[in-house]
Amino acid sequence: MRERQFDGFQRIGRIQLHTFICAGVITFFLFCGACSQTSPPSADGRNAGDANAAIDSLNARISQAYRDHDPSAYAKLFTDTTVFEWPAINTVRGRPAIEQMVRSGWAPLKDMDLKLIVSSRRLAPNHATEFGAFEQSWTDSAGARMTEFGRYVTLLARGDSAWLIDRFFGAEDSVRSAPKRP
Repeated sequence: MRERQFDGFQRIGRIQLHTFICAGVITFFLFCGACSQTSPPSADGRNAGDANAAIDSLNARISQAYRDHDPSAYAKLFTDTTVFEWPAINTVRGRPAIEQMVRSGWAPLKDMDLKLIVSSRRLAPNHATEFGAFEQSWTDSAGARMTEFGRYVTLLARGDSAWLIDRFFGAEDSVRSAPKRP
């Protein structure tokens, strides 16, 4: 009789262990689902992941316009009513003025590159704000390689087919020259 009671307790213990393991596995999957990176859809059915990917693509096109030395491509990344502010120059308003500014500003610079380091981004259904740092490098007319370090804030507007820069404010932290390469 004692053996039977012992077997019964073992059976109850196995059932409890099995229940405990199942509950743990279910809890684990619920926790993983709750912590997933999928962004909830916004009011217009788009999600933050899509917006972030589109804005990252915009940033890549900005850098590409620098590398290609293409003022027209750069200006197309701004809204028609854009405002561009930089302490060293007068405020620039509108896409045509952006294109003229970079056409004259980039003319003496060679081998330009731009690296954007996004520190944070705030998203809303039709606009976003991005804060970050940049490293702009170029070869000047004397052949010296220069790198400008600075900070920026952009207010982005969601257009019909893409995100565009509506407001830009940037400021230089420092400029360094690199030794000439042989």
